[in-house]
Amino acid sequence: MSENNRKSSIIKDALVLCLITLVAAVLLGLVNEVTKDRIAEQKAQAKAAAYREVYAAAADISTDNAQVQEKVAAAAELLAAKGFESITIDEAGVALDESGTVIGYVMTITTKKGYGGALTMTMGYSLDGAITGIAFVTLNETPGFGMKADEPEFKKQFAGKTASLLTYVKDGADAGDEIDAISGATITTKAVTGAVNAGLAFAADMAASGIGGAGNE
Repeated sequence: MSENNRKSSIIKDALVLCLITLVAAVLLGLVNEVTKDRIAEQKAQAKAAAYREVYAAAADISTDNAQVQEKVAAAAELLAAKGFESITIDEAGVALDESGTVIGYVMTITTKKGYGGALTMTMGYSLDGAITGIAFVTLNETPGFGMKADEPEFKKQFAGKTASLLTYVKDGADAGDEIDAISGATITTKAVTGAVNAGLAFAADMAASGIGGAGNE
């Protein structure tokens, strides 16, 4: 093959490769455009289901309250002041009874301290200061260990707790501010407990401010 033919072949191959890359990029863009709304809808449905799970007594949950949104925007400063690191309040809303009266709050919390990376959960908080439940939106912990956090036996421990700060123990929780750790998954237990504590601090601050029409007695 002559030098000219060799150069021509290289240029041709390069052009073909560029064309393939361009077509692939366009196809990926089209797939993303087609699926992004569906993915967003699925995430919204999962979050709504998680809110219903954590506040079953609510007739309705509203996340478009302006005061609540302002509190969410300022949550990073609040959590930092209370020593909560790598935890964010992603969204919050008010839980309403059938008459439209505020009975508590729901929130979406993300912590980056899970064993498998970031985990996102929802949490409910009633105006009498009790946790109404927790549920997971994303959880990527180790099967058989950290993933046990999504089992009812672990999650139900949080419901009804009224302490302002929870701790986890490995030898059987017997106090109102204690949670039984998941065997073999201390990091996951610590991450979830920390996220709940951050949620408690955030919810208590909202309640103290009378956010969403809640009374401050």
